[in-house]
Amino acid sequence: MQSSILNLFFEPRSVALIGATSNPGFGHGIPLFWQKNGWLDRAYLVNPKGGEIQGKKVIPSISGLPEGIDLAVVIVPSPAVREVLIDLGKKGIRAVIIESAGFAETGPEGKERQEELAELAKGMGIRLIGPNCVGVVNTGNRFATIEIMDPSMEPGSVAIMAQSGVFGNILLDHLPTAGLKISKVATLGNKIDLDEADFLDYFAADPGTRVILIYMEGTNDGPRFLQALRRTCRIKPVVILKSGRTPYGREATLSHTASLSGEDRVFDAAFRQAGAIRAMNLQEMVEIARVLIAQPPMRGRNIGILTTSGSLGAMTADIVYQEGMRLPPWQPDTIEKIKARAPGWMNVKNPLDIGPSGIFRPACEAVFADPNPDGFILIPVIPYAAIEIYMRLGVKARDMLGDWPAYRETIKDKPVVAIHLGYREWIEQIKNLCGEAVATVSSPEAAVRALSALYQFNLHSEKTQP
Repeated sequence: MQSSILNLFFEPRSVALIGATSNPGFGHGIPLFWQKNGWLDRAYLVNPKGGEIQGKKVIPSISGLPEGIDLAVVIVPSPAVREVLIDLGKKGIRAVIIESAGFAETGPEGKERQEELAELAKGMGIRLIGPNCVGVVNTGNRFATIEIMDPSMEPGSVAIMAQSGVFGNILLDHLPTAGLKISKVATLGNKIDLDEADFLDYFAADPGTRVILIYMEGTNDGPRFLQALRRTCRIKPVVILKSGRTPYGREATLSHTASLSGEDRVFDAAFRQAGAIRAMNLQEMVEIARVLIAQPPMRGRNIGILTTSGSLGAMTADIVYQEGMRLPPWQPDTIEKIKARAPGWMNVKNPLDIGPSGIFRPACEAVFADPNPDGFILIPVIPYAAIEIYMRLGVKARDMLGDWPAYRETIKDKPVVAIHLGYREWIEQIKNLCGEAVATVSSPEAAVRALSALYQFNLHSEKTQP
């Protein structure tokens, strides 16, 4: 897939909306969005009724469009899409997004319409996204084929592929509140032409993208997808959330985007083989992505854990084992530094549980100086009722736990993740303390899996290949 072809979808010089309308819905909302973001003057609106929308003249037919349009967005009812596609082909338009639903996901009749569209597009040299999707988003030039809220249009470095259009849109709404900003989005729908393999290669080459997130329900060409995934995972981290793990889920995907999700064990093995990171749920996908954006790759499997809770330390240790990571012992000089400040009851092991000793600051400095771990997990949980009076007097988490960004400067090449749990004021303090230097997640599972993801990326990265 030549990048110039996909550039027509993300960076069109001109775009036509087939099915524009003054009534509420996509056909009305998209022109509003384009007007707000400076695209309406490069757009052509088509509706047999003619008239005006947002002061823009509506063209009654596709034949009335000028030559040389880069991209067409189709939102007419599904029975009318065939004739629209023929007319677009006659106009020489070679990039088309079909947002209309009502195809293979609805049953045999819709499947027949979909297969006919695929043949038509192939015969006319048209490249298609969809049907049954909401198209694309490019925050860099503020172009989108769906209405997007302003905070979601702030440029970032996370690219999204979502088989579901609405789910892709919801991710756009959610990720800014989770501390992630988007570069580009492709929602793929029923994938009668362009699919994940095409966009993997495109996002791998995109200089504005650092991490790629994929929500998928199934694939039409497993070997081709796996080849593209391998290539991409050598360049950028890829996190995949795949539905259809159970019989119920597989049935739901079939009725949603007509996807045959396949045997889940096969997908799981394929993801691991390619070097992709599989997220088990949406929250985990978001938190792993946040760590991948903020932290360097992890050179080895060794994790050092510093905690104020023995139970959370034990939970984290279990997950370290399950993920195939390791808990190395501390160096003798690290143990001596900690013992010099520790009460007699403290057992200086990894995980290092300091309990209520109050030595988090010197312990953090000591373990960060230890060469054995390749990455660190900090678990600063304190019952808020025990420290509320100090908080009211102006004592901050930094005063109690140390200056983590400053400590972080001594180990720039190692990832550090903090788990934030507890009362909301304490969580906010931990997030403020971490800033951009230390990534934060909400659970031991997310912390360990994020470090494992950093290790897997380092393992498969082309920089580490012979």
